[in-house]
Amino acid sequence: MKSLYSLALGALIAVAATLIHQSIPPLGVLVSIISTYTAIWWAGRKFGKKRYKFLALLAWLLVIMRAGTFGTGQELLVQGDNVGSALLLLGFLLGLLAAIKRV
Repeated sequence: MKSLYSLALGALIAVAATLIHQSIPPLGVLVSIISTYTAIWWAGRKFGKKRYKFLALLAWLLVIMRAGTFGTGQELLVQGDNVGSALLLLGFLLGLLAAIKRV
């Protein structure tokens, strides 16, 4: 159950980051990246193990990567501009930092 909760948290925060990162360009991506770090860190704090942080990061990465590829209607939710690239790179790096940080 804890694993499912961590996966759901990672997916939920990725959906929120995808929807928020383009709004008010410097502030939206900053809020998305900070919330990504906080949610992944919190998953480990709540359940007490690093494995749950890595599960949340994996779910986050899967959703973000899917949002960064073309859909059936050729829509793209995370674009290849500066804001989208910052979300992909900095979000993953800070998520990884949160996951490897001591519980």
